Amino acid sequence: MAVDPFAEAEIRYKVLYEERRIGNLQPRAFRVAVRDLAVLDNEGRRWMLGPEDGIWYRREHERWLQADPPRRLVCPSCGHHNLGRHSFCVECGQRLNR
Repeated sequence: MAVDPFAEAEIRYKVLYEERRIGNLQPRAFRVAVRDLAVLDNEGRRWMLGPEDGIWYRREHERWLQADPPRRLVCPSCGHHNLGRHSFCVECGQRLNR
């Protein structure tokens, strides 16, 4: 099964945020851990979650811009993560819900 790196990073961010909130993770360690959740998309662009807001930012021309990451569609039949441009699951052929 393919893994959506953006969804994985969001899940990990929530765990890290909770650890910081309850005091099990120091602020500096939290920021470093969030920085390590960076994702490189299929076009070679770097994405990061903002440590304080959990919002996605994309690196563009030496600047960080708030943006929505490319999403994958999860097949209701087999759970495979498909690219947003697909209408049918590349794993099992099931029509994807949009």
